[in-house]
Amino acid sequence: MTGVYDTEEIRLLRNSVREFGEKYLAPVAKKIDEENRVPDDVIKAVADMGYFALRVPEEYGGPGLSTLESAIVVEELARYSSAVSIMATVSGTMVAYPLVHYGSQELQEKYLTRLAQGEIGAFALTEPCCGTDAAAITTTAKLEGDEWIINGRKVFITNSPYASFFLVAARTGKVEDRHRGISLFVVDKSDCMEISKLEMMGYRGSGTSEVVFENCRVPKENIVGEVNKGFKIVMDALNEGRIITASTGLGIMQAAFDEALQYSKQRESMGKPLIEHQMIQSMIAQMKLLLEATRQLIYTAAVKVDNNEPDYPMWSSMAKLAAASWGVDLVRMAMQVMGGIGYSKESPIERYYRDIKMIEIGDGSNEVQKMVIVKALLGKVRPPRQ
Repeated sequence: MTGVYDTEEIRLLRNSVREFGEKYLAPVAKKIDEENRVPDDVIKAVADMGYFALRVPEEYGGPGLSTLESAIVVEELARYSSAVSIMATVSGTMVAYPLVHYGSQELQEKYLTRLAQGEIGAFALTEPCCGTDAAAITTTAKLEGDEWIINGRKVFITNSPYASFFLVAARTGKVEDRHRGISLFVVDKSDCMEISKLEMMGYRGSGTSEVVFENCRVPKENIVGEVNKGFKIVMDALNEGRIITASTGLGIMQAAFDEALQYSKQRESMGKPLIEHQMIQSMIAQMKLLLEATRQLIYTAAVKVDNNEPDYPMWSSMAKLAAASWGVDLVRMAMQVMGGIGYSKESPIERYYRDIKMIEIGDGSNEVQKMVIVKALLGKVRPPRQ
């Protein structure tokens, strides 16, 4: 990399995360996947590095990273463990971002400081009824005196077993109000929650769970932003979060490419290394093209977020779509280059193949990203944070 994305500061950051990944994640990545949990000592090591608090400003004790810097951290983590990478994505950006831009000073001082001290946050939006149609959520929050009472069921919530608090989207208006009747709350983990970890195909270890809220009592001041105006905050969080999620895909793509390239140099067929066969060269070249094109889209989108450019939602969706569709293609080709060994659990390619598929689904499917891109071209996407 050269230019604006390869400054001395970026190189130092990248190398630091890479060293961390080699030391703490590479030795246990397979175990994390097999056991569907991240060991406590690894959680502590990640927390100590500030990776669960990427966007938390320095004034609250966080690293205060930009979106571009956060993307690079997540990219490098994903080369070793996509579970840890997506955990950092959710806690460090999708939870931190709304609090930084919309939280009251009280909420910022309390919860951003807790993230900086190593606690983990979770983002609770999706429900059994509603994935793509987030405006139809049915979890309710009703004000009684000085407390909100929250009831409902969320599903596919990353970080749930590890989190000490959740950002919860809940309905404070009528069902027919759709997005105009949704608010966002900070909810501390307590006995009013029932957390059931799910067995997922990929991202195993990230704590993806179903979470049931039963009469959870939340202080009145724990609302993020204004009543019935939480949907815009959720969308803004997703617009940035999609870039960081795409960076997880980029890290997986890089790891798969590296594995396939190395294998093609070492494995011989018909008296010469695989890399000298024209068909393999074609796949390796195509993989490199997809990898670097995805990288440029993600980094460009991240800089647009940092500059608060009005078209960044479109670029965010383009970056996410690229990492998803091109990522699946790249890892498929990497497996094809490696043949039977790539299809076996003896190779990390098998895990990468399961993990990369989630990029096509989580934080808005490929189809949703295409809708956002076209709406932006038609001028139907509101500028963020204006």
